[in-house]
Amino acid sequence: MVEGFVGAGPFKTIQSVCRSLAMKLRFLLLLASLILAGCATPFRAPPDVAQIKLERVDSPVIIVEKVWLERKGGPLTLKGYVLKRLRVNDTTQTHLDVTLFDGSGRVLRASVERFTPQRIVKRFRRQSYASYSMNLDPLPAGTTRIEVRAHEGVHPSP
Repeated sequence: MVEGFVGAGPFKTIQSVCRSLAMKLRFLLLLASLILAGCATPFRAPPDVAQIKLERVDSPVIIVEKVWLERKGGPLTLKGYVLKRLRVNDTTQTHLDVTLFDGSGRVLRASVERFTPQRIVKRFRRQSYASYSMNLDPLPAGTTRIEVRAHEGVHPSP
């Protein structure tokens, strides 16, 4: 008989160590998921514009991934990220149409904005993205919705 291997003694010890490690791993996974869930939520808008609904509209070339309102000691700014779709080579003909609407759907302001870099390059094993930023001050009174729409090409002349 080998010393230390009497009955199931060491196996019970190994089992208890495994259970303890499994409980610690579950706790760490739960903690990580809570942290990541907090990171995945949109940024909080300043209280005076928190009621404004932000909408994203993708195009065949670009995905409007994130959009948020921010005011850091200055003007109100619309910011966000766009992602290049897989199998797309050129993003230079794409821009963002930013439209501000009132409660009845009437257009209060419309503008064409660019993201940077304009040519979104392929990154090895990472999503290819660009960012955009637009000053909204002065915000038109009655703004209830802001739409960020990706659009390829030029707009027809009125």
